[in-house]
Amino acid sequence: MERNIGQELEALKADYGALKAQMKQQECLNERFFKAARRRPVQAVSKEIRNRMILDALTLPTIWIICIATKWPILFGVLVSLWTITDLAATIWINRKLGMDHLLDGDTRTVTRAITSYRRFYRQALAISIIPCIAMITYIFIELLARIGDSANRNLIIAIGIAYTLIAVIITWWQYRRHTKACDDLLNEFEE
Repeated sequence: MERNIGQELEALKADYGALKAQMKQQECLNERFFKAARRRPVQAVSKEIRNRMILDALTLPTIWIICIATKWPILFGVLVSLWTITDLAATIWINRKLGMDHLLDGDTRTVTRAITSYRRFYRQALAISIIPCIAMITYIFIELLARIGDSANRNLIIAIGIAYTLIAVIITWWQYRRHTKACDDLLNEFEE
């Protein structure tokens, strides 16, 4: 009888070891599944960051080409370039500071803190950029109106300028909503 108990105990130990190995395998599988599920919102946030940096990098040569080709004042090109470089530097800094490239490598608290901080940065950067943007648009309108004088196309230029400004505001608002939704989706993934 002692032998049966010893054999049963060994069998139970073997079963326990097998169960423990299966649970470990299941944990690894679950972790990979959740990382894959969270990767999509992370990729959306990373894509927005990358697009912002690319747009800033493309703005620099474009503004200088426009200034030279249309004989706009160099001061305008310098100011827009400074604004663009500042935005690019701030985006790179926040990307590195929060570790957005390796976001899923951290624990839940670290990830949610990084996403919340980035969402706050994005909102503040958008709010801060409104003032230079309004100044730039005002300057463009004043310069265009000064160049055309009392031309018959004056009203058409004003209407086109207003239409393009409204389109730019709508696109910016849409991008902001899409970006904050991606951040919120990612936060929801980690809160569940």
